[in-house]
Amino acid sequence: MTPRGTPGFEYAGRIPSLAEVYWDTEYAQGRLLDLPPEPLVEDILSAARRFGLTHDEGLYIGVGNGRNYLPLVAGGLDLVGLDISAVGLAEIRNRAPERAHRLVHGDLGALPADARFGVVAGINVFQHGTREQAHAHVRAALDRVAPGGLFAIRVTAVGTEVTRPYEVLGEHDDGSMTIRYLPEDRDAPGITSHYFSQAGLAELLGGHDEVLPLRDDRTDRATGKRGRRRRWEAIVRRGYKF
Repeated sequence: MTPRGTPGFEYAGRIPSLAEVYWDTEYAQGRLLDLPPEPLVEDILSAARRFGLTHDEGLYIGVGNGRNYLPLVAGGLDLVGLDISAVGLAEIRNRAPERAHRLVHGDLGALPADARFGVVAGINVFQHGTREQAHAHVRAALDRVAPGGLFAIRVTAVGTEVTRPYEVLGEHDDGSMTIRYLPEDRDAPGITSHYFSQAGLAELLGGHDEVLPLRDDRTDRATGKRGRRRRWEAIVRRGYKF
């Protein structure tokens, strides 16, 4: 697949979403630049080597400003980098200009409909939106995995301590929860976020072979603020029949 490049294209001339504005602002302030990559990066590289996928074209959904994308590329993966934040992508271009032709500004709809990839990764990205939107995003990402390819995911989990003003939009039968940050929250007013349950994510990943079984990662917030974050992580392999 030959991506059409970072500058605007399908996003040009449209009104940015709340999420786009939020992440452009965050990346403009240097968010995440000083943090190490998530440990899941090494798991993805190990799995790709195990299944001989390091030479296949891959896709990273939500590359941001490159915190995890650049280490994955340095580890041998050839990844198209996709993100809604032009500011984040510009930071990657500044740090790794040789990757500029592999960066795409937009969501999955910006890619050719028939594009499939040997490795598809989404780290801390699929929780954005309502439960229905978050689940649809995961399903759409899984559909981009080529037969025999890998899908790696890390999402916010129920049990995370929410430290900003919010309202609950829904508590779901699978044990998950959807919230919206209130207008008085200066960081992300109006942003909706879905907190996955183990059962909800397991259902989405069902039917695929486990490479890294669902892992419950609980860590202190990297920013040093109060509260704890909880994430679900997993890597699955798509079968040849679907």
